[in-house]
Amino acid sequence: MIITRPEVFPEGLYSQGQAAKALQVDRHTVARYAEAGLIKFRVRKAGKRLVTTGTEIIKCWKQTYL
Repeated sequence: MIITRPEVFPEGLYSQGQAAKALQVDRHTVARYAEAGLIKFRVRKAGKRLVTTGTEIIKCWKQTYL
């Protein structure tokens, strides 16, 4: 986990891998965060992939680091 706030666009959409990169953790860790309710993902209609917003990434960072 990074000390500084992740640099993401609040309204941007990010995959699990991109969220993991922004938080500097493994994507499996992000999956555990999602399971614990720390970050919410939704299914994107185009491609049916899980995505989250930059706001959710920042919220997850605040909950786990601060």
